[in-house]
Amino acid sequence: MRVLVTGHKGYIGSVMVPMLLNAGHEVVGLDSDLFQQCTFSPGIHDVPEMRLDLRDVQPTHLDGFDAVIHLAALSNDPLGT
Repeated sequence: MRVLVTGHKGYIGSVMVPMLLNAGHEVVGLDSDLFQQCTFSPGIHDVPEMRLDLRDVQPTHLDGFDAVIHLAALSNDPLGT
């Protein structure tokens, strides 16, 4: 299955992406890279990615995906809870 994971470099995404890869899924990440200096897990950068703000996603960005796992949020922002 081809899966798009928003927030793939974040707290949860950095754990979920390797799990999806180990299960045999093709994973593409989508992240704005606001915190690009922070890395939580080695290998997280090995998946293809779209560097894009979630608010700028267009329907064409979703073409070819079987599933979207939405994990994108601003950490420590009360609006993200």
